[in-house]
Amino acid sequence: MEKLKNILQWWFEYQIPPFIERNGYDGLLDTRLIPVLIGPRRSGKSTLFFQLISKLRKDVPSQNIVYINYEDDRLLPFEGGELAKLLDVYRQFFEVAPEAPIFLFLDEIQNVPNWEKVIWRIYETEANVKLFITGSNSKMLSSDIATALRGRTLTYKVFPLSFREYLGFKGVQVPQIDRLPYSGRKNEILFFFSQYMRYGGFPEVVLAETMQEKEAILKEYLHTVFFADIVQRYSIRQIKVLDNFIKILTRQMSCLVSMGKMAASLESIGFKVSKSTLIEYLGYLEDAFLGKTVSIFSYLVKDQLQYPKKFYLLDNGMYQVTSFIKEKDWGRLLENMVFCHLYRKYDDLYYWKSSSGYEVDFVLPQFFGQNDEFPLIQVCYDLTSEKRETREIRALELAAKEFKVSKALIITRDLRASFERNGLEIEIKPFYQWVLE
Repeated sequence: MEKLKNILQWWFEYQIPPFIERNGYDGLLDTRLIPVLIGPRRSGKSTLFFQLISKLRKDVPSQNIVYINYEDDRLLPFEGGELAKLLDVYRQFFEVAPEAPIFLFLDEIQNVPNWEKVIWRIYETEANVKLFITGSNSKMLSSDIATALRGRTLTYKVFPLSFREYLGFKGVQVPQIDRLPYSGRKNEILFFFSQYMRYGGFPEVVLAETMQEKEAILKEYLHTVFFADIVQRYSIRQIKVLDNFIKILTRQMSCLVSMGKMAASLESIGFKVSKSTLIEYLGYLEDAFLGKTVSIFSYLVKDQLQYPKKFYLLDNGMYQVTSFIKEKDWGRLLENMVFCHLYRKYDDLYYWKSSSGYEVDFVLPQFFGQNDEFPLIQVCYDLTSEKRETREIRALELAAKEFKVSKALIITRDLRASFERNGLEIEIKPFYQWVLE
């Protein structure tokens, strides 16, 4: 196929642009399984590919390393052979070093029809070919992997930069955390904390120099997700309804959301839409890695299905471009940051709410019965109000009693303390200390 020949020729002449390395991914080169990088657009998946390729080129002939981005418009329209015929075209028209393995890096593969069948065939029949794939749609990748590729893949989440990575991109050396409260660098870290809380961690946004440039990148990103990953992929007809739904939903970040109430709100401004349609739209947003819902923790499945869910964005920057940030929003922004940090590591996150209205922001049941982790996490930007402190601690006490746990954590902007209350060990830590430890 001429299109593939042209793309491959372009790749072998392409100069990888400069990039900032991200740690923790070099092990992908050592497994026989297929590494699958999934995450939002522009979170750095392609750059991680280039990082791995640059490392490989030190030991592997460059002609044995192939990169294809299946969002490249030069491959459109897809005719069915853009993936299936890739190896044939590559071997027929380009020099291959026979003594070395072939490394195939396939970016945004979910755009290729029946991609999982071709990947299965290559994996099973081409022992000399090492595969790497990425995708920006969680449902499509997980469902396809669960069927055709079960047991053949290792899935890695690639999200916008963590706070530690953010500081690295800014050229800031992470200080010794135990000395930071007494260091002159504390204010520097708090400044970057406030910037990270407002604009998030998309690499391009982090490296942008002006506020206007940051917001322009975020708006363009949201526009791309809206049209390419939701409207076009799912053939949405009620585009204005979806647009207003996303605006309302993002403004309810870190809050309980009810699709029934949201349908009523949309109807009040002239958009008639059913609750079931909004539930579908919410699923599309989650598939596109725009946000994520968290269920109430209960041992009864009925409760998890019945009670409202909390909605979080996968990057704080999305809130910046859909809302006017006010001082009262700081707590919600901090809670969303805590969610993002937890979701990098754990799939099972919940909130808890008592019958009397006391709420714990995050429950991690996998840590029940463990003494070295915090199964209950509360988030409070400013804990200086006695009334607020009493309410936050009371919620933790009630949850700890119900679930028989002995430790809890409160994340704040800049307050630290530790104490015991009614047999419950409570630690209070600033966000930056918690994520940099």
